[in-house]
This record gives sequence, structure tokens and C-alpha cells, in this order.
Amino acid sequence: MAIWHFRPRTSVTPGQVGGPFSLIDADGLPVTFKDIQGKPSLVYFGFTHCPDICPTTLFLMSQVLDRLGTDADRINALFITVDPERDTPAQMKAYLAASDPHLRGLTGDRAHLAVAWDIYGVEASVVPTTSSNYNMDHTSDVFVLDRNGRFRSTFDLHASPDTAVAVVRALLA
Repeated sequence: MAIWHFRPRTSVTPGQVGGPFSLIDADGLPVTFKDIQGKPSLVYFGFTHCPDICPTTLFLMSQVLDRLGTDADRINALFITVDPERDTPAQMKAYLAASDPHLRGLTGDRAHLAVAWDIYGVEASVVPTTSSNYNMDHTSDVFVLDRNGRFRSTFDLHASPDTAVAVVRALLA
């Protein structure tokens, strides 16, 4: 396993976060930035072998989606990997099977993912461990985008579900 570190561009302003990308979902189907336009989006970057932050954040996203009720159908909820070596479409599908069905896992090759990481200003690096496994250090915010794909805010695992729901509902109005 090669140790790698990805650093995004050095200056990202709110108006510059987000933009065109081309990845694949857990069913191997292509997903582009155009596919998510028209609905507000929650976008989270993580990895399926994460021991703590990713499952906690995805649980929070599931709580938000649950509290939105039928309005959850009116938003995109994306989990984009920072670990393409292990997070294949099949792995993403199996991992998200226990989450809210609105959550959609996206992966791809390193080149396509690097575009997504860059446009969201995401940092990720491998953290070697003493076992044959490894961990990842990565940006852990959930990006909130409006229906045009423009960045509006973020929240993280410390946010209350009600606060996050209020942010999303404001974008649905």
C-alpha cells in the first residue's frame, strides 16, 4: 500500500466550493454534477473502513433524512470516498445498506475522485497502522449545497439533527 497525501488548492472561498465531477455510484452507474443539480445536496467525504467519524456522521445524515420525512426525496445525500483502493462500488453498497436509503455512495478512480476532492477543498491522507490495515485522515464536514449546486454551509458530527434539518428545509422553501 503506497502512502499518499492529497492537499486541495490552498484558497477555497464559499463561492468556489463544489462544481463539475464525474464518479460512479454503488451500482456502477455514472453520477455527475449535473445529476445532482435541481435538488439541494448534502455531500460528505469519508471511507467505509472508518472506525468512528464516518459512521457517526453518516448516522447524523440518516437522522436528518429521517426527520425530513417525505422531503428527503427532494434532496441528494452523497457519501464520496477518500479511499478508492478499498471503496469499490460493491463495498460502498454493502456499507450503506444499513443507512438511510437516500444516502448514495460514490467512488471512482483516483483521477476522477481527485477532481471532486479538489473542488470541495477536501484533504485526505493515509495513516499507517501497525497492522496490514490503514486508516485515513480526512476533512469531515458535510457540505450543504443549494439546488444549483452552490455551496451554502457545512455541518459536522457535532451538529444537532434539528439544526441540520432547519438548514436543509430553508433550501427547500
